[in-house]
Amino acid sequence: MPLSRVAHILEDDSALETARSLFATVAVDQPLDTPYTYVVPSSLVPDIRVGSRVHVPLGRTNRLTPGTVLALTTQAPPPLKPRTEDLPEDDAGLFDKPQPETASAGGYKPIHSVSREVLPVPQDLLDLAQWLSAYYVCPIGMTLATMVPAAVKRGTKLPAHIMVHLAPNAAELAAATKLSPKSRALFEKLRDCLASGPRKEADLLESCATTRPALKRMVAKGLLKLERQLAFPLPDEVPANNIPALDLSEDQKNALSQLNPLLDDPKFAVRLVHGVTGSGKTELYIRAIEKIVAQGKRAIVLVPEISLTPQTVKRFTQRFPRVAVLHSGLRDTQRHQHWHAIASGWAQVIVGARSAIFAPVSNLGLIVVDEEHDSSYKQDNAPKYHGRDVAIRRAQMLNVPILLGSATPALESWHNATGPNARYGLLSLTSRPTGTQMPRVVVVDMKQQTKERRGLHILSTTLEYSLKQTLEKNKQAIFLLNRRGYAHYVTCPRCEWVLMCDNCDATMVVHRTKEGSGLRGQGSEENPQSSALSPQSSFASRYGKVQCHYCLTNMLLPQACPQCKAKLTHLGQGTQRAEDELKRKFPNLRLARMDSDSMQNAADYHDTLDRFAKGDLDLLIGTQMIAKGLDFPNVELVGVLNADLAMTMPDFRAAERTFQLICQVAGRSGRSTERGTVVVQTYQPHEAAIAHACNHDYLGFVSSELPHRQEFGYPPFGRMARILFAHKGFTKVKTAAEEVARLVEALVQRHNLPIRWLGPQPPSMGRLVELYRFELILFSTTAGPLQRLLAALRARGVFSGAAQHVPVTVDVDPVNMM
Repeated sequence: MPLSRVAHILEDDSALETARSLFATVAVDQPLDTPYTYVVPSSLVPDIRVGSRVHVPLGRTNRLTPGTVLALTTQAPPPLKPRTEDLPEDDAGLFDKPQPETASAGGYKPIHSVSREVLPVPQDLLDLAQWLSAYYVCPIGMTLATMVPAAVKRGTKLPAHIMVHLAPNAAELAAATKLSPKSRALFEKLRDCLASGPRKEADLLESCATTRPALKRMVAKGLLKLERQLAFPLPDEVPANNIPALDLSEDQKNALSQLNPLLDDPKFAVRLVHGVTGSGKTELYIRAIEKIVAQGKRAIVLVPEISLTPQTVKRFTQRFPRVAVLHSGLRDTQRHQHWHAIASGWAQVIVGARSAIFAPVSNLGLIVVDEEHDSSYKQDNAPKYHGRDVAIRRAQMLNVPILLGSATPALESWHNATGPNARYGLLSLTSRPTGTQMPRVVVVDMKQQTKERRGLHILSTTLEYSLKQTLEKNKQAIFLLNRRGYAHYVTCPRCEWVLMCDNCDATMVVHRTKEGSGLRGQGSEENPQSSALSPQSSFASRYGKVQCHYCLTNMLLPQACPQCKAKLTHLGQGTQRAEDELKRKFPNLRLARMDSDSMQNAADYHDTLDRFAKGDLDLLIGTQMIAKGLDFPNVELVGVLNADLAMTMPDFRAAERTFQLICQVAGRSGRSTERGTVVVQTYQPHEAAIAHACNHDYLGFVSSELPHRQEFGYPPFGRMARILFAHKGFTKVKTAAEEVARLVEALVQRHNLPIRWLGPQPPSMGRLVELYRFELILFSTTAGPLQRLLAALRARGVFSGAAQHVPVTVDVDPVNMM
């Protein structure tokens, strides 16, 4: 029976009586590709809906498992079978075909319960989940579990106000009720206070100078009524201040005029907003959202998690009275409250990180993806979705426009907007509204600095002098060094031994502890052998530790080489080392370090930014978290301490990431009326990505980078998928990868698929968290052949560990190739 008929059954009591059974297709929150069918007990029929959260018995032990209802029908659906249409019959011996679990031996199991306090997942999000599951090759249950916050699924209690109402017949009832003079006087006072409408209980008690027991006595007599009402506006919301709109530049006016036809009659279209840093992209978003909100519609604004600062949120709350925020820093109660504010229709604008694209927004009119190039839009865990691409898909499904904004667009987005088969429109903002010039950039060749200066210096003489001038003018500075810790690795200068992590193919990074001010005096004369790697080393406990940045293994800092007993050397630069040098050279400098070591939670991050905004700090030094989303007019100087770090990564996107990071952090400088300065320190001043970034030349970078991508068929000239195998046994994981590679070859040849592949081979990080890893990288000019091949592999259980029982993950459109 079609779902429309089921909906009618749920609304029609007489039909309920005649319907013999109702069946629900449920996606459980487990890594299972097959949804299961359950019978709905008659007691639950009035409460169940498509999208309802339910608990169902699963497996032989009937373990109660949460899940989501995908469909309802009055006819039992036929048993589900594995998809095999893309598989050649003669390769069946490679793997055993997976069989779906039967519901029970004698029929369908009943649903145990319906979570009445949890809002059903809307149909448009169920449709989006189906697409996500197929495209990113992830079980539908896990996909839905990702889309809905845990606090919502658990039904975390929502903050609420107790509202007091005057009973409809309160006056007549009071006249007929025997009340003491004191009670009658109180009733008359309450009646006057409630004449204009319901009041919050707390406010009413204060204004009428009464108590809760006295109020409850009035309720018991039927004179008043109490109602629990969810607490809106949200507690963390900044009240709208009616800030006047900013004057638009000519670029902004032109861009808005091109957007207006889309906003007046919203329909699906993608517009890439390419604007230099500080060009007013956010104001353009706000103007577009104002038009949408005026039509009674709503908007979603996605920003990278790292850019979701109070500054960003405040820009929207100052212009819109009802803004909801979704990000990982919220407490469970807050997250549920914001989610409910969205689902109830209260929120006009939703601002959040990548998962906010799953917000249950009704009557959506516009989606904005700010800093669309940012890699944090890509989720590391299954489903490994890209927030930007999912946003485009949701906009397409709902037939609404979407804006992608960036000063340094991803090459895929740029190609989609300017290539021969362009699918996006392009809007350009080439200047800053204030008329301020882009910052002047000074490039320092650190190889030359090394020749001219003795000793180790992270700061060049040019940067030291620029910082001194900046401080003398009472201006502020931001320094970027995208590597945390003190030194990148520990090595022996005599035998070249390097301290590696026991669990990963990675060096151990030196970290300064709070007890020690630096790392000095390596070695122990008494017993260098035992002290070299001993966690009991007294020197190490005084001066530092080493840590693996992947598995987070910690140990105390070694004192001597375990092979030749020589003193060890610490090489490489980290934010802690740079902080020490700054404090030594500028003793009166008020600085804060911002990295994942110093910022333990969102409160630390926001507090530091607040101090910087108030002028209590002269300088921020940190990793990429300081490079984006910050707008401080008093920042005159930006220093990039080592522009080469990203270039060393074994990734075809290394040059693009280097260019983007330099441009983004440079854009923090000179955002008021005075031109800023950027000092870029590099050992490769002639590297194209660095040279173009220093010239603020995005088009030049595109022209130099795209030919390399095209030569090898990398995005945007092709599509990719990465299949990753991981297991503690090297032989086992290698064998599994080779088996899957043979299956891929058989499928590609038999179906003549235009797919090529690399591997199986160990990735750049061959061992991670005690697991050996192999990868198989698939390439195709379009997404279709890859999707067909992945569907075939999925049907054979490859991604469920069918090959050697080795865990396998798939990453479609991978961003991180580590």
